[in-house]
Amino acid sequence: MKKKIVAIVLIAIIAASAVFTFKSGILSNVSGKSDDSSQIYVTPLSEIMGEQSSYTPDVFMGIVEGQESTSITKSSERELDQIFVSEGDTVSEGTPLFSYKTDSLEAEIVQYGFDIEGYNLNIENSNRQIEKLQADIAKIKGQTDKDKDEREDLQNQINGLNTDIAITKNSIEQTNAKIEENKKKINNSTVKSTVSGTITKIADDTNPYTSDGTFITILASKEMRVKGQINEQNVWAINVDEPVTLRSRVDESKTWSGTITKIDTESKQENNENSYGGEDSSDSTSTKYPFYITLDNSEGLMMGQHLYIEIGQTDAPEMDFSNGTYLYDYYLAYDEDGNPFVWVDNKGKLAKQSVELGDYYEEQMVYEVKGIDKKTKLAYPMEDMKEGMKTVSGVEGE
Repeated sequence: MKKKIVAIVLIAIIAASAVFTFKSGILSNVSGKSDDSSQIYVTPLSEIMGEQSSYTPDVFMGIVEGQESTSITKSSERELDQIFVSEGDTVSEGTPLFSYKTDSLEAEIVQYGFDIEGYNLNIENSNRQIEKLQADIAKIKGQTDKDKDEREDLQNQINGLNTDIAITKNSIEQTNAKIEENKKKINNSTVKSTVSGTITKIADDTNPYTSDGTFITILASKEMRVKGQINEQNVWAINVDEPVTLRSRVDESKTWSGTITKIDTESKQENNENSYGGEDSSDSTSTKYPFYITLDNSEGLMMGQHLYIEIGQTDAPEMDFSNGTYLYDYYLAYDEDGNPFVWVDNKGKLAKQSVELGDYYEEQMVYEVKGIDKKTKLAYPMEDMKEGMKTVSGVEGE
């Protein structure tokens, strides 16, 4: 029986609600080196499509990603001082990420000190007045109504001063609490990473905060999982808790095992028919769903590595895409007018290349295309990509 293969979307690594742009650091081993410069990973079309491969329904294509993203928020009440990391940097638990300015906090502490001195002077003054009033009461020996009224008036004044002292002492306690809070903020003015992983996003004016106020997003690298995508016609073909074999796209002898742990039918992605040139067909309106695989062992895998996800076997006839020029639909992007293009390598720089779409193969999510050839190096389309970015290519697993 022949293996069933369905080419599934090559997924970008996400972080909380933003699309992740591949960096050269992510393509190195998790514990390996990280290049400070941002680079976009490109792959020849011949490798993407696998010239020696043929495709039928039940091996999916997936990508290795971190188990989870960690969101680091920034206080809206504090002023940012320095950012110590850049997007694409690899960090460890405890790595300084950014710091707040402390000048205003230190100035407040000085002012709070002056306030406390003033409160203590008020208390001393009140105590002196109380001593004098108590002495005045002691001088009154008579028991006439006038004497009683005078003693009562003096005692009321003492009671009022004691109340003032209690209020002032409470103010001192509150001010000391503010001082301790400021000292704590100063001591914690440098925010550190709580996980090991890769910086995938730093918010700024051109790369704004997410809706939950996330300032820095870190893709955790302690554990890895594989993410794939399946369309609505084939979602029935996989099940949670189903074991799978993960195979290297470069070396078929390298395999890993895992289990499907989630099929996220809530996070559907619908293809707009205008995105496919305005054709009115079921192919152009297919809904796709991500699914996730927990690995039994991740040894030898790299973040961002592409794998085949083998589910089972079938007698369905194979479809060979090794002849002609074909491309997975998830490598396509669309301009404002709905015209398709791909991101390509142009002498080490990222560039847009218009393509013409031909027949679409729904089971494999593959288009026949014109405008590129098998030697063209392509990048997976990301939200943050811009023409002129540096590109880097390599062989997975090396």
